[in-house]
Amino acid sequence: MLKRWRNLLLLALILIGGCEMDSKAQPEKLPDTVAFQDKFTREFMVSPKEVKEGYYLFKSKTGGFTMLYPKNAIMDKMYYEKHKDYFEDINFGESNKKENIAYFVRITYENKAITNNIDTNLKLLSNSVNYNGHYTEFQYEDKIFYYAKNEKLLSNGKSKAYTFFSYIKSNKSNQGIEFIYGVSCLNFKQKCNIDLTKEEKNAKKLMKSIEFLH
Repeated sequence: MLKRWRNLLLLALILIGGCEMDSKAQPEKLPDTVAFQDKFTREFMVSPKEVKEGYYLFKSKTGGFTMLYPKNAIMDKMYYEKHKDYFEDINFGESNKKENIAYFVRITYENKAITNNIDTNLKLLSNSVNYNGHYTEFQYEDKIFYYAKNEKLLSNGKSKAYTFFSYIKSNKSNQGIEFIYGVSCLNFKQKCNIDLTKEEKNAKKLMKSIEFLH
């Protein structure tokens, strides 16, 4: 688990660097937000108009789904993978140096018959986040959600890493998504105040905003 979080925080640091670098050459006539000022990230944005305050509409390159996308979150090609129209792995995140907090989102999309094997997919998700507990099942619109959350004390004995995650299954097709939202202090050596109620609300907002398109 610690190794995974180290990798995720490395991603957060890379995201910070990418944001600062891209902001020096902002394209004209585009919103002054990370989502549009970063060349790769804006390829996924449907429109420069916010669909909700602070959010744009994101569309996957497989054409499989849309979702809300935070205006100051950034993606990187290094953490992106796509196979035809049946698989897509997406990572994005945002770091707040002032508050010393970083969050990341990882979305793994599949459009295969294997998504109907819920037990197998939940085991894979549990392994990804080092979770041994149960999932809460609920229906939202035309999707079933298998939701859980977890927290881990890191090696310094003081900082904690929190994850909110779900497996999201379409009721109408073979589409499924593994969704992981993680948050922690950006710098483990410094204190940070994480509002868990707020972070869980944000995680669920993104999860529930997913709309399958097939």
